[in-house]
Parts: sequence; structure tokens; C-alpha cells
Amino acid sequence: MKKFTRVSAIAASLALGTSMAIGVTASHAAGTTLTMIAADYPGDGSTQQAQWTDFATRFHAANPDITVNVTVKSWNDIDQYVATQIAAGKTPDVVNKGDYSAPAAAGLLYPASQMVSASTLADILPTFLNNSKYNGTVYALPDLASARALFYNKDLLTKAGVTKLPTTWSQLYTVLGQIHRKLPGVYGYALPLGPEEAQAEFNIWAGGNGGQYYDYATSKWVLNSAANVATATYLKSLVSKGYTEPNPDKCDRTACAQALFAAGKAVFINGSVFLGSWLKSNGGAKINFGTGSFVSNTGHKAVTLGVQDYFTAYKANGNQAAIQKWMDFIFQPANYAKFLVAAGGFIPATKSAGAKAASDPALAPFIKLLPNAVFYPGDIASWNAVKGQIQQGIGQAVTGNPNSVLNSLQTQAAAAK
Repeated sequence: MKKFTRVSAIAASLALGTSMAIGVTASHAAGTTLTMIAADYPGDGSTQQAQWTDFATRFHAANPDITVNVTVKSWNDIDQYVATQIAAGKTPDVVNKGDYSAPAAAGLLYPASQMVSASTLADILPTFLNNSKYNGTVYALPDLASARALFYNKDLLTKAGVTKLPTTWSQLYTVLGQIHRKLPGVYGYALPLGPEEAQAEFNIWAGGNGGQYYDYATSKWVLNSAANVATATYLKSLVSKGYTEPNPDKCDRTACAQALFAAGKAVFINGSVFLGSWLKSNGGAKINFGTGSFVSNTGHKAVTLGVQDYFTAYKANGNQAAIQKWMDFIFQPANYAKFLVAAGGFIPATKSAGAKAASDPALAPFIKLLPNAVFYPGDIASWNAVKGQIQQGIGQAVTGNPNSVLNSLQTQAAAAK
């Protein structure tokens, strides 16, 4: 998940360049060997290596006729690695990463109903299954999810004399102006529209104005819709007033926006479930922050961004029965809990785990926002290409001409494959 993102929102900044082939390597005269490629969520090269080694070892002990070999790849490398393996005739059996629609469109995947047993499938939250469909069929199993919340620095708001959180764009504009006047050197809103995760930031703002990237009713990309142009125009007004950091088109989520928040140089920021722990490790342990809903334009409801990643199963090797046993094993409650912990702490995708997560004070605020979540159009096969175009270009819509930039992105999206 390039996240929250990536996920997919959340792991977009991970830079681990190595891969780790792990699993059970004992020889077997007869049996099935499954190959799996998995994203490295923590980015430390060891946490999930240990988790997958444990899973593969215990699974093989219970199923001696099935060996599982897992290759863990960084988020920077996994897309290209999977594509290269497939092109070389080494198609994996299972992949764990942030998309599924392109291989589903190409007819490469087993449907989810053949990936796990009926009881396992029934435990997965419908919200996430509905976001795992291609042409009406579920082709991917959600592995975990993330959502976003509006983080704010309580102490800076107090110093600026702000006593009530804004809920509309007009109220936010007023509050940011007050912060700008009262707190020199502090930005009211850290606006990361640099290439790391610009698609996430803009999606939240556009969603709060009734905008979207793709219109399912007309089956068309709508990046240059009136709602999106108005969103970019509003954000440009914040930038021109100095209410955000300068050059938001070059400001990435982690190194720029989160760093400003950690240093007490920004009051508001879009944050994932991991921002609190990230602050503790990156100089922001003393930040007295709160979380709440994003703001929206008058007449529209505030939204959050829901991000989920997926397990997909490829048909090339014909190992459907073994894949189902392996996936059922992963989703066993105790194993799934270990997966979530090793990944770093996400919103679970199963009903059984979700009930427990709702009582977790770190996750509860994000779970509360999920009913108003908007998701990327991940079921559109060209989404990966369009996402890359948005990441590289949409920040220029708030530093340049919103109309021309969004028109250009719309043209690129319509031509994307």
C-alpha cells in the first residue's frame, strides 16, 4: 500500500532495495512448490522476513506436500519485479501488493472464491471486498487497509487563538489566516503535492468538493471536472497567501510535510494511522496532536481516503488447491494478527479482527471515519499509469494554471493503458 500509501498510500517512501527469498527449502520428491512475492511493509528488511519464514515453516509442517517460497521486495521495486518475473515465464502463485486490476483484466488471476474457502471469504469485510472487483467479480483478497485523518497541533492552535476546529473550506481559510498572522514562521497547512503521494492528498480535497478521478456512471476519467478545477483553485489560494509551505508541488509527504509537522512548523496535516508512531521516531515526540475529520466545501460532506492492498493468485502454474490452503492458513485469526503486527499496524480486513481493532485507541479514530471513505479507482486497469501521471503533475495545478494542468492530465489519463 502506497500509503496508506500507498498504503498504498502509506509505504510509498520505503527505499529498501534488496529482496529476501524465504521459506522452506527442504527437498521433496513429490509435492507442490508455491512461489509468493510480498511487499515489505515496514521497510526494514527483517520484520516481515521473520514473519513469512515462520508462516512458511509452520505451514509446511502441517502440509508436508506443499512448500512455500516467499520473496520480499521493497515497495520501490515490487511492481517491476513482478512484471519481470511474469515476462520471464516465472509467474508467481501469490502476490501481495497494492493493485490487481491489470492482471485481472488480462485474465491471469483466480477469482477470490477460488483463493480461499467459503468460511474465510465470509469473514472478510464486504466494504473491502467490494473494492476488490473487476467487472463485477472479486479477483483479489484485501490484506489490510488504512485511512486518513486530519491531524492538528493543539498547542499551536491555542497560541493562535483558535478555539473551534474548522469544518468547511471557508472556515479553514479564516483559521489559516489567523495562524498566518499570529504565528510567523508557521504554516497553517502542510500540503504534500510532490510525487511521493500527491494522488492521495488531492483525492481527499477533491472528494470534499464532490470531485473524483473516475466517473463510473460514464466510464470515463474526469480529472478536469469542474469540481476538481475548483478544488485546485481553492488550494492555489491557500498557497498564494502563504498559508501552506512554498512549492507544494515539490513537497513530499514524509520528508517535507510530516517533517514540518514534527518540527512544530505546521498546524494541520493529512495523516495515516502511522503518523503518531512516526512522530515519536522523527523528532516529534512532544507534539501535542489531535485527530479529526477533514474539512469540505459548503454543501458537500467531508471524506477520508481509504487505501487497501491485496493478495492475488495467478493461474499460470495451476496450483489452485495449494494456494487455497496457503491463503486459508494466512487468514487464520492468530496468523492474520501476526501479519498485521509485522506489517506495522493497519486496519484489519476481516470481521473477526476488525471487532477487536475497534477498541484499539490508536485505530479507533480511523475506523470511525471509514464509512465516509473514498477509494482509488483500483478496478480500472489503467489506474497505475494514471496514478503515476497524477503524482508527477497534479501539484502544478496549485502553483500554475489549474485548468491547463488538469486538462493535460485528463488527456494523458484518457490515453493511458
